Amino acid sequence: SEDTFSSTNDYNGLTINKLSHEVKINYEIINLSPKEFELLTYLSDNEGIALSRDTILDNVWGLDYYGDLRTVDTNIKRLREKLGDKASYIVTVRGSGYRFEAQK
Repeated sequence: SEDTFSSTNDYNGLTINKLSHEVKINYEIINLSPKEFELLTYLSDNEGIALSRDTILDNVWGLDYYGDLRTVDTNIKRLREKLGDKASYIVTVRGSGYRFEAQK
């Protein structure tokens, strides 16, 4: 197959469909902005790996983005609000950045 990743990933009640750009929590669609979707997808593709804010910024916003690292924090905060009871899947790594860890 052309895609090494499956188009739909389920993380214990949090479902991410990369083809339709849909995210569902317990079968209910939640509305994410394109950037929030990209951020969630990037984090979940790197599940269990601590990612620095710089790395996240470069990979989600692009190397030519001149914003500040707070952009990452602001979007993580918004994403956590929308994820509701799945917000804990995005773990803060002190002094570093964030890690996606789906609760089993």
